[in-house]
Amino acid sequence: MAKKNRKEQHHLRQAPARKRSYQLGGTAPREIYKPGFPMNMLGNIKVFSIVGIVVAGIMVVTMVLTRGNNPSRTVDTPTVTATASASPTADGSVTPSATPAKSFTKAEQVIDAAKTTYSATIKTDKGDIVVSLYADKAPNTVNSFVFLAKQGYFDGITFHRVSKGFVIQTGDPTGKGTGGPGYATQDEPGQLSNKRGTLSMAKVGGAKEFGSQFFVNLKDNPSLDYTSPGDKFYPFGEVTSGMDVVDAIGAVQTDQSERPLQPIRIISVAVTEKPK
Repeated sequence: MAKKNRKEQHHLRQAPARKRSYQLGGTAPREIYKPGFPMNMLGNIKVFSIVGIVVAGIMVVTMVLTRGNNPSRTVDTPTVTATASASPTADGSVTPSATPAKSFTKAEQVIDAAKTTYSATIKTDKGDIVVSLYADKAPNTVNSFVFLAKQGYFDGITFHRVSKGFVIQTGDPTGKGTGGPGYATQDEPGQLSNKRGTLSMAKVGGAKEFGSQFFVNLKDNPSLDYTSPGDKFYPFGEVTSGMDVVDAIGAVQTDQSERPLQPIRIISVAVTEKPK
């Protein structure tokens, strides 16, 4: 047989033989398909299991570190996010913006702590919260709060932060934790404790002044008191009726930044004055 013909027949025999070995499980070493890295690891159960455990561990550690380093989450401190402007700023969250904020150069003097007692009814989407204001213990803080309330400043503002079992926070016209009234009020150090139901003003970490944001304590929070080695928050009022509403707000679903998934608004804040 001619050499050319022998080579052609040899080629024709070779293809069917390899095809059969793949289909029927041929065992000749030259006929068995050997996958390369990393697919060859699938054949070694022990190695594959170890690699899987290592990968899962890395994923868990990464998730923990990512959550711990999230700058948008404030842990156990009712702070205000520092910003150069009181206008809405994008921070990656999806939160409905409030109407343009009213801005003032200062709080006008609107209370007389020596002659009058003050309370406020905070009407919300969840119900009414009635608070007694400590005008005699924190006159400047209460004056600022009453001034803003009489200006309708809080109307339509949302509770932009709900920290489960800690505080609910509001008073920011931007709805993002960055807004304020255009002026600042100095802290009024006192020895009142941040007990459940008390109200205190929120502020930028390390600051000794505040704007318009305030929070209601969902539980006793001695770590925020005047005895704290860190930031101190001084109560200026307490809930006398509607703590069930406060708890209802504190139980709503939130995102990872502690913002309610469904906005909860302050409809209005009405101040009541009574002679002493």
